[in-house]
Amino acid sequence: MLADPTAQRRLLDVAALDSKLLQLRHQSGHLPENEELAQLQTVRLELVERITATKTRQEDAQRQLERAEADLTPVRARLERDEKRAKDGLVVEQRAMASLQAEIDHLKGRIDDLEEDELEAMQQVEDEGRQHEELVAQRTEIENRMRALLSQREDTKATIARQAESLTRERTAAAESLPADLLADYERIHKRSGSTAAAELRARRCGGCGLELDVAELRRFAAAPATEVLHCEECGRILVRTEKSGL
Repeated sequence: MLADPTAQRRLLDVAALDSKLLQLRHQSGHLPENEELAQLQTVRLELVERITATKTRQEDAQRQLERAEADLTPVRARLERDEKRAKDGLVVEQRAMASLQAEIDHLKGRIDDLEEDELEAMQQVEDEGRQHEELVAQRTEIENRMRALLSQREDTKATIARQAESLTRERTAAAESLPADLLADYERIHKRSGSTAAAELRARRCGGCGLELDVAELRRFAAAPATEVLHCEECGRILVRTEKSGL
């Protein structure tokens, strides 16, 4: 293929714009907000599990407390009746009195056990409730941070989109100034590689893949007319010759 050397050099402008567009595309797919959001979501899910577990333990402790309180009521009432009987002297027979006193002692021991259970349950309800509140506060803080990051990500995406739109307009204008067959060759390579399709031949190296031309290739390139469109044998890019090519 033949093309005016000036037109070939204008390919470098299109390639430079494509490079910027590729960078923006990569930036859009690798936003730092995405990584932080993923990390925060992992922490948030762990907190949700801990919140659920803490709430479950608190509810279990509350039921245990209610059972202890419910068990205490009749035992206390019975102790009160027995103590009243003993105090009022209603039981005069020695064996009956001993039996009554044994029951009073048993009821007091039972009350002590139930009150201990009650205190333990109350303490657990308070502890689990306090931990639940702390975990909910942590989750809220994380969710607020996530909302801020989502908003920040949308702003970043919008900025990238505007930059890409501006670069695309520049590229369209630059491409329209190229000969149709030269542009078609560039677009074919660009579509196939997904990268820039033209590079400067600089200091005997391809500006795209960095390969240094061998002696035979250098001789062929040096002998080629300025209008001949050259390609890098390694990456396939169109190689644009300049005064810095080293030929």
